[in-house]
Amino acid sequence: MANEIGIPLEDFAEGKTQPELALLIGVSQSAVSQMLNSARDIRVRVDEKGACFAVEIRPIGSRRKPRAA
Repeated sequence: MANEIGIPLEDFAEGKTQPELALLIGVSQSAVSQMLNSARDIRVRVDEKGACFAVEIRPIGSRRKPRAA
């Protein structure tokens, strides 16, 4: 099942620079930096054609609710 979820970003990043990761998953270098420095569970999936994309694994209902004014 772990293969279906994807490779943890930290493992996928080994041996790659942040700009390289950004190109592979289609985000900016600063987004890669934020993902690597956060406690978020980011996984990278590679499809049959070799394209990479990142997904975030989080519990249902974990979205922050806006504060009352």
